Amino acid sequence: MPCCIGTVFETTTMSYVLPSAECDLNLSLVNKGILNAVCYAGMISSAFFWGFLSDTYGRKRLLVYGYFLDAAFNVLCAISQNVAAIMIFKFMGGFIICGPFAVLMAYLSEFHSLQHRSRVMIVVGIFYSIGNVLLPSLAWAIIPQEWDFRLLGGSFVIHSWQIFLAVCCLPSLLSGTCVIFLPESPKFLMSKGRNQQAMTVFQSLYSLNTGGSHIEYPIKELVDETLVDGAEAKCDENTTGSSLSGLRTGMQQILAMFRKPHLRNSLLAYSIQFGILFGLNTFRLWVPQLFTIIDEYEQDPDPSFPTDATLCDMLAYKVNKSNSLHGGAAVGAHQADPQEIHRTDFDALNMDDVVLCEATTEGSMYLNSLIIGMVGVCAYLITTVMINTIGNRNILVYGLLASGTCGLSLYWAKSSLSILALSSAYITIASIGSTALVGSVVAMFPTSMRTMVVSLTMMFGRTGSIIGNLLFPYLMSLGCWPPFLMIGIIQIVVSLIATTIPRTLKKPLQ
Repeated sequence: MPCCIGTVFETTTMSYVLPSAECDLNLSLVNKGILNAVCYAGMISSAFFWGFLSDTYGRKRLLVYGYFLDAAFNVLCAISQNVAAIMIFKFMGGFIICGPFAVLMAYLSEFHSLQHRSRVMIVVGIFYSIGNVLLPSLAWAIIPQEWDFRLLGGSFVIHSWQIFLAVCCLPSLLSGTCVIFLPESPKFLMSKGRNQQAMTVFQSLYSLNTGGSHIEYPIKELVDETLVDGAEAKCDENTTGSSLSGLRTGMQQILAMFRKPHLRNSLLAYSIQFGILFGLNTFRLWVPQLFTIIDEYEQDPDPSFPTDATLCDMLAYKVNKSNSLHGGAAVGAHQADPQEIHRTDFDALNMDDVVLCEATTEGSMYLNSLIIGMVGVCAYLITTVMINTIGNRNILVYGLLASGTCGLSLYWAKSSLSILALSSAYITIASIGSTALVGSVVAMFPTSMRTMVVSLTMMFGRTGSIIGNLLFPYLMSLGCWPPFLMIGIIQIVVSLIATTIPRTLKKPLQ
């Protein structure tokens, strides 16, 4: 659970910081898009690196080092004093956290039998949803506080949102500490010919599960997985190989993905995850900002604003306000109206006198995000019970179709309640779809390349996250329809692609 929560915190904290840090950092809408995306850029840059290291040198060691390093970069991000420094440390945090995420999925799948494996992947989704409940709760408790500490004659300032960033390093710190006491994956040990160590792990697990003595473990001999074409190629049990052999192994894993029989499945996994996270992480990371826009609109005293405004009206309001504060640099030097944001001048919305930046820390923003997280927990609990009946592929096909429909429907939303309901459905279903895809991936590929494929699958998904977060503010400047068309259509297209992936329900690990 702390491992999952640490990953959620690393990728999501900035979305809660941006509305309150807008004034301190003088942020435009595009700046916010970049800050949301930069963590994913770091993840993409390290995907190959972590994948081959894990499949070559083991799961446990990289989990420990990865989470401790992530906690360190979170602290450095928290004490940063400008946008550039925050971007650098968020990039490095993304670079590091990419590894533990991919390793964790492979690590858990290799500790569970086919009877429980799909369910365990969904339980992981529950833990991610719990993280999405804890994060807005922490933000709500810390960010609205008027905490400002000025040190070194005022040249070093710590605001409440920076304290929030510092607190968010705790799950990663706890994760690194906990994993120290866990065993190495026995499946990985067997793939390296270290059967005696794997047997010790199996015996200890048997003792934990049954309460009996490890001596009573009924299996006395393990398959030698290093035998290839009848020739023994067993690795030395006390070494992990040289750097050169590790690099060679990593290259072999990459090349194997682009040959039969793995090429088709690899391309399907990468394209599906690209589409899912293109829509999901774009919308998910902008949700706190969208609810902030709603709060700003509803609290504005200007009587010319309609009381029954749609989400389009509110987006028009925010784009104009941002342009007035940043000289049009935020999303272009044009203004907005409810239907076509770029066609109304400032006079129409009385924005000429808006020159002061006011940070928004209203509780409703955090409450709505909290509700979305709780909906996710409930949905994952239901899916956990039904996963072996439904199957991962059905979740991908029908779930993503429903998610895309919710995304398109946001265009017509006219109340905060309808926006909240559609947002909850979109984020929750797409998140379950992403988890279900990872559950399929770990069953479609052998141990020797499993972490690499999971890592690359997430790399393509994060590429979609970056593109989506950079596009979203520009699409907002073009009109209300484009951003919701983007997040809706992409999920529907991906659901159609998902009909072609193989079924993995109760399929044993290779």
